[in-house]
Parts: sequence; structure tokens; C-alpha cells
Amino acid sequence: MAALTDEDGRRRAAPLAQSAALLATLLLAVVVAAAASITSGLTQLALTGAALGLPAVMLVESSYWRRVFLDGARPAGVHLAVAYAGQAVLVAAAAPWLPSRWVVLAPFAALLLVALTGLLLMRDRKLSWSGAREWWGPRRGSWWPYVVGVSAGVALVQSIPVVLSATAGYTATSVYRAGELAFGGTNLLIGVASQTLLTQGSSAPRRAYSRGAALGAAVAGLNGLVLALAPEGLLRVFLGPVTPLVLEILPLMTTQRAALAVSSIGAMLLIPLLSAHRIGVLDVIAAGLALSMLVVGGLVDGLDGAVAGLAAAEVLLAVTYVVLLRRAT
Repeated sequence: MAALTDEDGRRRAAPLAQSAALLATLLLAVVVAAAASITSGLTQLALTGAALGLPAVMLVESSYWRRVFLDGARPAGVHLAVAYAGQAVLVAAAAPWLPSRWVVLAPFAALLLVALTGLLLMRDRKLSWSGAREWWGPRRGSWWPYVVGVSAGVALVQSIPVVLSATAGYTATSVYRAGELAFGGTNLLIGVASQTLLTQGSSAPRRAYSRGAALGAAVAGLNGLVLALAPEGLLRVFLGPVTPLVLEILPLMTTQRAALAVSSIGAMLLIPLLSAHRIGVLDVIAAGLALSMLVVGGLVDGLDGAVAGLAAAEVLLAVTYVVLLRRAT
């Protein structure tokens, strides 16, 4: 999609690309669901979450990307924010009534419900099996590396609550989810800024990286400062009873979000500069590094260690992207 410069070409290709992405994800989700049915314990919980989360995330994110290329990053960002806000509201409403085990699955089920609702409300969906085949056929060599890379990133996101539950308990998962909600504005800005760089390109990638990274890190720091200064009673309205625990990990969470902002800008700027194969491999390595450090950190120091591990991984990735960007330009 990023290689298509004319609007008509993008409007024709967008539903084909989304059809292919959704079909591949649904097939993978069926395999994961089958694996979940023959396992038990945390393994079954993780696989069930993935079976729900993979199609939910792909539907939301592919709809977002479709709007990015057709309508621009800003309106697409609004739709994305509405989707994840809807997820947060559903989880907050349901969590008090659910057993702790099911609280882990609630975000995936809620996002899937929101995603399906958005699909039903979408105009000119034009999603079809034939469209998926038309997109996939001439692009199979360059498309699959991206799919594998994106799948690795999605798998990382889906695994975070399960890893936290296994290493630090179900409460840690609730605290992390509340922290993500508290940094919702930063997350949205990171998405809009990085996708804008990808769709519009940059004639000076190094300068764009330095400016974008500085802005993203500053916004994350400001987000953390606002949370630190806000009255705890006000935060409880949005974050619930885990608010005191969120405030305890606020410095670590702020650092992790700032590092994520920096690395995300670099990752997007590298996409037009590297081959599809290298981007796919880089995405897999990035997801593997983050997951490994998440697990190690969680085992060493519970929730604090897990968040610190994610922050350290993002810092390493940001440095790596700087090196790769200098070599590519």
C-alpha cells in the first residue's frame, strides 16, 4: 500500500489488502483455537487469548491502516481511539463480575466485539475471498514477510497479560491494563505520528527520526507528569481500584512508553528503506527480544521487573534502529 502513490490505486487496493490480512489471520486463529482445545492451564489460557485476540486486533488495525491510506492518519487515529476506548469501557464494566481467570480474556473478547461492530458499520467493506486471492497472488514473495513480522508483534501484545498473570499474578495484569489506559493519549499520538511518516514518507529520515523521537518521548513524559500530579480520586474514576498500584509503577511505565515512542518512529521510517524480508526478520527479532525481557523481568521482580524489561527492550531497539537508519541513508 505504501508503494501506491495514486489515490485511485489505493482505493482499489485497500479492500483487497484488508481481505488478505483478515483471511490469513482467521486461518491462524482457527489453528490456535484447535491447539487451545487440547491443552490446559496457562497454556490453554494463552492460546485462547490469542485465538480471540488475533482476529480482533487484525480487524481493528487493518481497518485503521485502510483509513490511514485513504483518509489520512488523523481521522484514522480517531477511529482507532474509539475502538480501543470501547474495549476499555467494556472491560471496566465486565471485570468486577468476572472470575480472575476470565479477566485475562476479557480484553480480547471485548476488542473482538468492538471490531465486529465496527465492521458491520463500515461503508463499502468490499471484503471477499476473491479479493484476498487477487491481492496475495502477485505479492506472495513480498507480502508474507510483513505478515510474519506483524503477527510476531501481535503475538507479543497478546502474550503480555498472560505472561504477567503467570509471573506476577492476575492483579499485575489488571494494573498493566490500567496503565495502558492511562497512557492512551501517548499511544494514540505514537500511532498517528508513525503511520503519517510511513504514508507520506520523508526526504530526510534521520532528521524525521530525531524530531519524531524527541516529540514522542516528550509527550510520554508529559503524560506521566500529568498522571503524577492529578488527584488520585479523579484517576480512580478512569482506572478503578488499582489506581494506587498504577501510581507505584508510573516512573517505569513512563520510561517504557517514552522508549516505545522512540523505537516506533524508527521502525516505521525503516520500512521503505529495507527489503520486505529484512523488515519481517527485524519485526520477529524485536518481538522476541521484548517477550524474552518481559518474561525475565517478570520472574525476577514481578510487575516492576516486567515493565522494566519491556522498557529495556524498547531502548535497545531504538538504538538498533538508529544504527540501521544511518546505514540505510
